[in-house]
This record gives sequence, structure tokens and C-alpha cells, in this order.
Amino acid sequence: MKKIPQLLLLATLLLSTTNSFAQLSLGVKGGIYTSFLEVTEAADGVTDNIEGLTTPTFGLVAEINLGENLAIQPELLYTTKGFKVNEGININLGGFPIPAGVTASTKIKYLEVPVLVKYKFGPAENGLRFNIFAGPVFSYAASGELDTRANLLLNINPIKTNIDLDGLNYERLEISASIGVGLAFEGDNGAFFADARYVHGFSDLYNAPVVDLNLRNRGIGVTLGYKVNLNSESESN
Repeated sequence: MKKIPQLLLLATLLLSTTNSFAQLSLGVKGGIYTSFLEVTEAADGVTDNIEGLTTPTFGLVAEINLGENLAIQPELLYTTKGFKVNEGININLGGFPIPAGVTASTKIKYLEVPVLVKYKFGPAENGLRFNIFAGPVFSYAASGELDTRANLLLNINPIKTNIDLDGLNYERLEISASIGVGLAFEGDNGAFFADARYVHGFSDLYNAPVVDLNLRNRGIGVTLGYKVNLNSESESN
């Protein structure tokens, strides 16, 4: 838990240093994030039934314009990563097959600090501009939860169980890289924006003492948001 203040301090420093730049905007964003695991051959037999997990993501975003086309974009996001496992059977009642089974979803809650370099291009007609971006992502796994849901014709309310990440030797600190594309409808006072990104994790999630599983996070996110030009008023005076 000691790494949480450090991660928040990094985000605060990145956001606060933007005050020294001439062109600064600050906003909020939200959307969906689909995470999935990359596994090595050692884990293939364990992960045959693993599927991706789609969850909400949201947070704060700042944009520091370094020129007409170049910007730095630090963010502070709350993102859930993980996977789900489906185990199902058909129960034969009176000659009718009835589906039954269990779905177990592993959800790891992360605080993330992406630091992205953005290049904006395209004509500014009607305020529409496109962009591409890339950069590192620093993440910390704050907590984990296992949702187990049984189904027999109808889904039954899930049973939620907290996951002891330290007891599982789960690597809380994760280093990733992100790359993506976006667009923004820019105005004098702010902009509506959207982006899509791919996140590639480099950190092994488990420190297994015997088998080197090499489980790593991968993910695809789509978000929408709005940002306000904080210095628009001062520039107009």
C-alpha cells in the first residue's frame, strides 16, 4: 500500500506542473476497457477457458500544448483489469437440455498514470482535429475481487470475495506502454474528445516460486471526455 501515495504524488506533480505552460487544458473522461491476458506455454493448460473482461474506466486528463501540433497528456485513471472463466454443462430434464454453469470473474482495481506524447494533425475546420499518441503507463493494483455467478436458465446474484493480492504474490506495480488514436472538436473554451488505445503490459503479474507463468496484462480502451482551456480567459484579457 505504500506505493499508492507515490503514484498519486507522481500524478499530482504531472498535473500541477502544467500551470507553468501557456496552453493548458484539464478535463474528465470515461469509457470502457477490455482486458485480457497474454500467457506463456507453461500456462496454456491453466488458461484454456479464460476470456477477456470488459469494465468501466474513468479519470482526469490534462493536456499541455507545446506547439500547434505537439502536446503532453498526463492522466490519472481508475481502471479494472482481469479475466473471466466460464464453466458450463447441459442438464437433461425430460429430454430438454437446460444450460447450467458458473462464471468466475477476477477483477483487479488499478490506479493508472499514463504519460502520453500526442501529435495533432488535420485541418481545424469546424474545430475537428485528429491525433495519435503513445507513452508509458504506471499502474498500481489497489485491490482485487472475485465475482462468482451461477446460472440455471437465469443468472443468480454473484458472490463477491476479496482477493489477497499480497498472499498470491501478485505484482502490484505494473509498467505498460500505450498507443492510440483520437479526435477532438476544439472550441475557444474547451473541447469534446474521444480516443481508442491499446495497452501492452511488460510486468509479470505473478511471482510463482516453481513455475514461470509470465502472465501479463493487455487491453483495449475507448473513452469520451471533455476538457476546459484553463487559460482561455486570461488570454482574452
